[in-house]
Amino acid sequence: LPFIGKCHIAYIPRDGKIIGLSKFARIVDCFAAAFRRCTERADGRRLADFIEENLNPLRVAVFIEAEHLCMTMRGARAAGALTQTSALRGCMRTEAKTRNEVMLLLAK
Repeated sequence: LPFIGKCHIAYIPRDGKIIGLSKFARIVDCFAAAFRRCTERADGRRLADFIEENLNPLRVAVFIEAEHLCMTMRGARAAGALTQTSALRGCMRTEAKTRNEVMLLLAK
């Protein structure tokens, strides 16, 4: 069964190579069509890898927060239970200050 949720992307460009916000929405939409056969965790990793390979940024973070319909409709029947996963690349993984800044923005 599918999952429904939000995808948050943070990146710090290298050498001023940036793309518009609408491009990220399009990238997520393209990946969402292929996500139907994957797990949320794998989806976030694939999306982070794609951004890293195509933009070569200094840092990338992809956070997915979703409600899995398998938990809502069968099994535990835990409506509203959210799962959060993250994929960190580059210095985002090793620099606590940068990672904490992104996490604070997500908490708002």
